Amino acid sequence: MREGSDVVDELWQRYRTFWVPVLYGVGAFLAGLIVVNIVTADPDAGKSQNETRVRFLKQFTAPTPGQLDGARTNRDLLTKEVARKAALVDQRHGEAEDLIEVFVAQALRAAHLRGSLPADAARFDDDVAAKDQATARYEQRRADFVQILRSQDPNVGFSRVRADVVTELGVRANRADVDVAPQADDFGLSAVTAVDRAELPRRLANLALIATIVDVAIREGVRSIDAVQILQPEVRFAAQGPDAFISEWPVMVTVTGTPDAVRAILNVLTDPARPTPLGSCSLKQTNKRDGLLRAEIRAYSIRVRGEVPLGLENEGE
Repeated sequence: MREGSDVVDELWQRYRTFWVPVLYGVGAFLAGLIVVNIVTADPDAGKSQNETRVRFLKQFTAPTPGQLDGARTNRDLLTKEVARKAALVDQRHGEAEDLIEVFVAQALRAAHLRGSLPADAARFDDDVAAKDQATARYEQRRADFVQILRSQDPNVGFSRVRADVVTELGVRANRADVDVAPQADDFGLSAVTAVDRAELPRRLANLALIATIVDVAIREGVRSIDAVQILQPEVRFAAQGPDAFISEWPVMVTVTGTPDAVRAILNVLTDPARPTPLGSCSLKQTNKRDGLLRAEIRAYSIRVRGEVPLGLENEGE
């Protein structure tokens, strides 16, 4: 038994320089075979899946020319309807494409013309001279502010527009005996400390929306404007690029007034011709004796970019 072991050992010592590489090679081959088997799909399974898909596709029939024409017509109708609804919901309401021009005009119209263009003498207590002066002031400042916002530093330009709107609304609130609470100081716009070019549309849109609500509140004689807050932007639909399909820029305005005054504010915001999306509206009676309501209104400045793709054609993949 000892001699047989010695013979094997002698053979191993003599030929191990040959067998060691051979054994390593066999091991590597087996390991590679295992890896390939794990990574590579089963050919029979792939063939079966392809055959199943072929049978599935053969069940479909090609659309007729009439069906294709109908699909194209529906596509065109839906495209036009989306464009119409987008223009309706977008805070520009189809007035113009330029964001600066539209939002400056809306803010000044609310502050100086009391929400009407052309100005309505009835909103100036039938004082035609005051109406004409306000119209001239509106036209001049609109042109000046648009030019400043386009050519100068956006922070400086926004500050000038804000100061003009806040001052005019503040004077009107004081004359109408409408209390402006500390939480509504500068109608919430003092919270905007700096504005760069990229966020200028959002700031101007919120300024115009707040001015619109405050204008109606003053004209309707609310007891007080209790709070105004500019909230963080919201993005509801993801986009296939740097811009969102719909940009939502909410504000929160709280007023206390009669039911008729609150109803007038909501009527303006829900006007079918110029609707403003509302997130929430809570109403609470302050006390039974005076019959006043405290209304907390969350409203949205909306910008719709209809050209931004949503990638809906890839949802089924």
